[in-house]
Amino acid sequence: MTIINSDTTFQRHLSRPSAYIQPKDHNSQKDNIERQEILSKLKRRAQDQRYSKEVSLEGASISLESGSSLEEALQPARVMLRNMVEKASFKKLLMKLQLSEHSLFEVTADGQVKAHYAGKTLSFEGASKLAPDLNDDLVVLVEMAQLTGGVVTLDDQVSLTQWLKFHRYLLPRTVIDAQNLIAFLEQRNPVSPTFGNYWELIKAGKNNPLTMSSAQCNRLRALIKEYIRGQSLLEHLSGTILGGQSTPFKRSDAEFYLKTLVSSSIALIWAKGFVRDLDWYGAQDNQPLSDESLQQILLTALLLDLHPMVGGQEPRNQVAGFDLYAAQHIEKSFASVQTEFEKHLINNHRITEQNAALASHLLLAGTAPEFLVKDLPPTLLLGTPQWVDYCRTIAVQEIISPGSSRSMTHAQIQHLMKSDSVTESQQTLNALAAVDPVIDWALLNGIVTHSEVNRSAKDSLEVAVAAYARHAKTFAETADALSRPLPTRKSVALDILKQVAKGCTYLEIDVLHQKRNRTLVDAYAKPFLISPVELHMSNDLQTGDWDLKHGESIYQAFPKMLPNLISPDGEFYRQFNRDYVSHAQAMSTHLKLALSSLPLPDRAQLLRGQVTIFAVRPSVAKLHPITRPPMNPLSATLDVILKVQNRVPMESQKDKEQATGRYGVVVCTYFEGRLSCYELFTLHGVCRENAELAELIERENLLHTSPRSSGKYHSHPAPVHQLPTDIECYTHAVTPGLVNTSRGVIEKIGELSATHLPSNTESKGYYQSFYSSEFDPLVNFVLKHRPIATYDELVKECWGQTRLEALRAEREEDLNTFLNIVVPFKSCIEDISSDDLDRQFQGVAACTLEAAMTLLLVVGAIAKVASIAARSMTLATKASAMAKTGLGLVSSLLNPLDGVPDLLKGGAKLLRKGFNGSIAALENATSDFRKLTSQTQFEQLARAGDPDIIRLGTWRPVESSKDLFRVWGIRQNDHWYALNRHGQPWGAKLKNFEPTKIWHLFKLDKLMPASYTRKLLKDALPASKAKVDDAIRVLTDASLETDSGKIVKLLLGDNSSQGRRKLLNHLNEVKNDVAKVTPDNFVLDTAESQSYAALNPAWYAEWARATPKDAAQKKFMRIYTHNFNRQYRTEGYSHDVLADDIVHELFHGAPNTLDHSYAHNPISGRQGNYQRVDVAPLMNLASGHLRDPGTLKVISKANAFNNADSFALTTSLLSQLSKDPVSYRLNIETMLKALERSQNGYIGWEVLVKLNPV
Repeated sequence: MTIINSDTTFQRHLSRPSAYIQPKDHNSQKDNIERQEILSKLKRRAQDQRYSKEVSLEGASISLESGSSLEEALQPARVMLRNMVEKASFKKLLMKLQLSEHSLFEVTADGQVKAHYAGKTLSFEGASKLAPDLNDDLVVLVEMAQLTGGVVTLDDQVSLTQWLKFHRYLLPRTVIDAQNLIAFLEQRNPVSPTFGNYWELIKAGKNNPLTMSSAQCNRLRALIKEYIRGQSLLEHLSGTILGGQSTPFKRSDAEFYLKTLVSSSIALIWAKGFVRDLDWYGAQDNQPLSDESLQQILLTALLLDLHPMVGGQEPRNQVAGFDLYAAQHIEKSFASVQTEFEKHLINNHRITEQNAALASHLLLAGTAPEFLVKDLPPTLLLGTPQWVDYCRTIAVQEIISPGSSRSMTHAQIQHLMKSDSVTESQQTLNALAAVDPVIDWALLNGIVTHSEVNRSAKDSLEVAVAAYARHAKTFAETADALSRPLPTRKSVALDILKQVAKGCTYLEIDVLHQKRNRTLVDAYAKPFLISPVELHMSNDLQTGDWDLKHGESIYQAFPKMLPNLISPDGEFYRQFNRDYVSHAQAMSTHLKLALSSLPLPDRAQLLRGQVTIFAVRPSVAKLHPITRPPMNPLSATLDVILKVQNRVPMESQKDKEQATGRYGVVVCTYFEGRLSCYELFTLHGVCRENAELAELIERENLLHTSPRSSGKYHSHPAPVHQLPTDIECYTHAVTPGLVNTSRGVIEKIGELSATHLPSNTESKGYYQSFYSSEFDPLVNFVLKHRPIATYDELVKECWGQTRLEALRAEREEDLNTFLNIVVPFKSCIEDISSDDLDRQFQGVAACTLEAAMTLLLVVGAIAKVASIAARSMTLATKASAMAKTGLGLVSSLLNPLDGVPDLLKGGAKLLRKGFNGSIAALENATSDFRKLTSQTQFEQLARAGDPDIIRLGTWRPVESSKDLFRVWGIRQNDHWYALNRHGQPWGAKLKNFEPTKIWHLFKLDKLMPASYTRKLLKDALPASKAKVDDAIRVLTDASLETDSGKIVKLLLGDNSSQGRRKLLNHLNEVKNDVAKVTPDNFVLDTAESQSYAALNPAWYAEWARATPKDAAQKKFMRIYTHNFNRQYRTEGYSHDVLADDIVHELFHGAPNTLDHSYAHNPISGRQGNYQRVDVAPLMNLASGHLRDPGTLKVISKANAFNNADSFALTTSLLSQLSKDPVSYRLNIETMLKALERSQNGYIGWEVLVKLNPV
């Protein structure tokens, strides 16, 4: 049926309209109380400093607050569970299972019924098989358990897990997950400033699809032109109000001066003039407007006057005709692009240099708020992965609180960027918010063009995502390759033994000793035990000389071992060489990523200049011992004396090689007469410019020194310099930046010739630079001359040495690794072991596990470092923000957009177009965030205000429009207007606005499954039949004729024998119908409606003619499930209330009555244990005093006998007379007093009768 306003008369075949439920704020208040308890419990479980440790929520529970979201969601299910356990069949089942009736029962989402009693818990499945008549209850309860977090219980305690699931949080698995969730639950987002993003009246957004039409925008522009004859409004007002400023306004002061401007008395006069001439709300004396509303209107006028496309659909990324993200802006800072934008405004849009900052601030606040965040670093460059993640974070923040990001600092935004998603909807929101930045990233990097985006934004998005994914995948694969340990001889030997000696439990345990063929050397050595895997490494296991001292021989226990045993040597080299290739490629990629991430001018200098590479080391000069023995004592004495007197410190080549830093090089380039130097830290994958180092190298003329020698002799000490860097970054891989000076030697390694490129060659962006081969010569040179570890060194480490081999090689020292891999991690260990959370995160960054894990795990460093590695990985250290944005984006970006391709038409930005309420994922995500900050300002206003004044409703731009918007409206002087952010009306009168009677903020009744409504109908049908039977019995009982006649007269207007006979005939018709009705005759409709149910006359006629078998399945009545469920809940879970709805609809059937008037729900809502109904409209109809609100004509009293609700209420009250005559007579007394008070005229107040007690 078509939804019709409830105030309209002569509606057909609809139930009594549902009542308007005024929004309540207790949900959020009670949810916050529960949230605090959740936080307390989570914090206790997340105290462990081992971030990778699993966190257990088992056994943790909280107390449900009455009126909280979860408590209200569970209420219907708990009522059903309580009713079920009271059933005789359930009690019989308890006796069979020997369970106490006093147990605490619950039903789980997987179909289990649990009974808790005396500290014990018994679970049993298949209860419906043991008691079949409980099946309907259990089916519904299981579904409701699935929808409410997993359990329906009669306990007032719920588990942490259930609470988190119900509120759509991802369950934390580790300590760091729990800490992320804690941070989210404690997070308080900045609220929107007074004027939001300034664009509220001209740019659609969440909750305000009502904006100025193009005609209204043009009319306002025309007024401005008329007022000041083509001058700039901003220039005019600035000169008038802010005159006297001798220097241009600063960007940092723009917001302050704009507020000063629009809040002046002159500005308010201008705003009032606009309102008057536009004939908007506020034009009349009885239409008060606050200063804030006037200021918002003036800000809108300033915006519209800046450019003719403001308020319209500008080309993508263009603001006032300037392309913010044009390809030539690749890798520029926000500040430099904003400077160009302001020059554009000055040159093209009547803006002076004085006011350029004010104009750009106004324009960017609503179109590109990422430019206005405070303290933006110059290193945040357009088109980089960090920029994508930054813009995504800003977009999310602006969705939640428009305009709030410009009051935040970059540090605050960075904190939000680090936060991982804690709900699925948040993940979706993050993915949606990344759509525009990723497309813009592709535009900036030349991957797609504007024409391609305009032709098909969806296709362009797929191309952009694929390219972005490629880059993100490169990061991830590089990290994976560098964190994967190279194969060792031991691992290969162990794999072989696991195949040929399956089931052996002591492969790595020292249990074998040498029983025979001991060599003479070994015979006198101290006997020792050794493991099978170590013996196989040295190929000694296959000799059969080693075996267990006691018990069954290893060769007998595993007879297939010896015949199938192969040497690990060849397999080791095969595996090592295979993995080494991918490792070497990863290291090359690692360095290319670092170099291509340099600012564009720096890359150009490196690629076009004369490149010289230097190594850094400490001095190793020392006095070396005498190496040549003299021939006789005298010459020896003279030689010693002479050498002692003349000896000077020298450096040996071996010492220099060992001391030279493995973890970085200095790369200098001489280009266009200028020397620039960069520190390339190979372990960290970081390349940064060091101007002071360039000055030192130039001052000491180090460019012209000879490359270091590879000879084997001693040499005079190299000069030691005061270095403007930390030498340990090169020698011990300490994190760069912690220390700025040190002493050391800089030695030239070699040179690369300058690349001769045409002067007109365009510089590539970092993306194109990385995927080209331009940095290959430099990377190859560094990896060849200063690798972290050479092939031979890695082979030696992975080959390893067993104790038996060491003994044979007559080695007595402990088997230490010759590469001091643990040293670079000393600061990492200290930081991550710290209790200071900030220091922990610094430590994680310092570890750079992506590059270092290979050497750590190859060498098998001490357990402490291994645990640090696992813990740092748990803290989600990323190679860069790319990995976080890229991989999460690729996996979840396209799916949320499926089904809404209209959002990507014409190249328009997703976020700039505003949000369509049909995107459920977006609504869920924004509501998750807004739960933390109560609700939107519109919802706050609705809670605080009069529900007859501020209402959510539906609006059509024109009466014939198919577009229907849900908007907030405010009623003033019997007209509806749009509601602005200040809680006041604005603009022209709203035509075609329909206030809704349904409040959907919490959507509790939408949560209920269809099986729940069907169960309610099944239980309500017997009550419907009983009511009709009761009414017939009372009506035909001569002893009750006087009593029954009163209600017939009051509600139907005719208690004559003819009237009673007509009523009885209709009751018998309904009795015949209700006896045939089954739950399958109802259509369960989740659409929004203002009714509880609606009978379809055509379907009913077919149902009435059908055979009993066909009729049982034939649909003829529609149930609006959300309203139906809500009515059941708000009326105390009474099936009798639902029975009245069904009876009402059946009076539309065979009796063929209409809907002339309805009884109303009371304004004050439910009170006490009864349903209360206002019957004044029905009494007015029956007495002939009800007017049609459309025509104001009196409706004939005869129509009371043609009004479904009059019959339904009469039936319900007659049934009450049979069961509760006292209450019936009190209701009659109430109605008679109202009639007396009105002197048998129109009753203009509520007449409340009580029905359906619970």
